[in-house]
Amino acid sequence: MRRVLLFLWGLASLACRESQPAAGDGGAGGLGGSGAWAGTGGGSGGSAACANEPAAVGFITDDGVKLEADDFPTGEGLGPSVVLLHMIPPANDRKNYPQPFIDALVQKKIRVLNVDRRGAGASEGVAQDAYLGPSGKLDAKAAVQHLLSGQCGVDPLRIGIVGASNGTTTALDYAVYAAKNPDQPLPSAMVFLTGGAYTESQNALGDHHDPLDAVPIQFVFSPAEGAWSLGYQKGAPKSWRFEELDPGDHGTKMFEASAESTERVAAFLAEVL
Repeated sequence: MRRVLLFLWGLASLACRESQPAAGDGGAGGLGGSGAWAGTGGGSGGSAACANEPAAVGFITDDGVKLEADDFPTGEGLGPSVVLLHMIPPANDRKNYPQPFIDALVQKKIRVLNVDRRGAGASEGVAQDAYLGPSGKLDAKAAVQHLLSGQCGVDPLRIGIVGASNGTTTALDYAVYAAKNPDQPLPSAMVFLTGGAYTESQNALGDHHDPLDAVPIQFVFSPAEGAWSLGYQKGAPKSWRFEELDPGDHGTKMFEASAESTERVAAFLAEVL
């Protein structure tokens, strides 16, 4: 039923885009600017045409929190996409993700939405709500809705989520929520950059094998922080991959510590999306 609903959603989105003329002016500004705020169920916060240039965009969560993100398009519609969720706010924000990693994804024709979680960077809201309680998943939901909206909506069956440190909390919370709501896209892939006990603040990964066993998950960790990830390795689905990187570091710091981390993660997402 989920795949049927999302397939029809994709067809309706495509028909809508094909019926509209290409846009000229308007849309969000460049990176670092402030995008137009768009409701989660309405139009896009980015350009109405399939742009090739990245832009800062804005959108609103179901509980009314304004978020800002950098949208890196591929110039093509109905393709794969990835939502990036940074480490713990407010000390961290979307600048955690290095540009070479984002470029590697875009070069593989994966659209990237790099989000300031609530309470971080240019986003509004209370930072603690991003990872404790029921609100954090709404950040991911709003990001997914943004990707699906407008004339350049992505394929709802090819959306991945990358979480770093307790960004993994939001990623898992959203996946559990989506599994219970057939009209909401379940992530087609997830990457946990240094998952830990904090990942399971609201939901234990092991309690949701039924919906999540089918989701390819890449666990990326250093030797010093591999215990939580390796705890799920025995008996794990074949689509789950466990990548210990040495040298390594925590969360998005992994990209600086390990030269191979960028290609490992980008290649995984390109393969499974």
